[in-house]
Amino acid sequence: MAVTTPGTSLNDRVYGELRTRVLTREHPAGAKLSLHELASQLGVSRSPVHHALTRLVSEGLLTVRSRRGYFVTPVTARALADGYDVRLALELHAAERTVGSLGASRLRAFRSLLDATAEAISHEEWDPANAAFHEYQIDLAGNDLLSGFYRELSVNLLMQVIRGGRVEGHENLVTEHRRIIEAFDAADADEARAAIRAHIETGRRIALDAIERAGGVL
Repeated sequence: MAVTTPGTSLNDRVYGELRTRVLTREHPAGAKLSLHELASQLGVSRSPVHHALTRLVSEGLLTVRSRRGYFVTPVTARALADGYDVRLALELHAAERTVGSLGASRLRAFRSLLDATAEAISHEEWDPANAAFHEYQIDLAGNDLLSGFYRELSVNLLMQVIRGGRVEGHENLVTEHRRIIEAFDAADADEARAAIRAHIETGRRIALDAIERAGGVL
């Protein structure tokens, strides 16, 4: 199967295809990925495949085992719990830096991202809209290192594995987004922290429930 999506580099097209396969569990947890076989399947050389696999390792979606190759990283309850702890710490830090100091234009931009999550129905719409909402909240702190680290958090990608193409609890998640926005609008730091904590705990619960239903690993 050749990768022919126009408008992007070959490296990005191969990466996008393999990332989708891993996130949808076309390649299941623990599966070994052969560079040679993937290159043959995709109709490309080994170089873009190697580039893609390396990116997926950096995102935590694949694991490299010495002299054995690349394997799909299982999603475990411990990995998710740890990831959500880090995500909570980063979002709270960003809020402490920004609540009460935002101008009207940035608050309007933040609210427009809330509206985008409210309008997102399918997971294809929800994933980028939800990511944009939370990444903007982090970006408001004006710390490039913080923004970069947040985007590299594997827990945000692993939730796409957990959802498996479903958007669970959409209305409640949007309500929680709205509570965050309202706290920022009111310049209420205590309420912003409480809203962020509640929202992170909702995501943690959804993820851990899914892991339990799957027998402890996905």
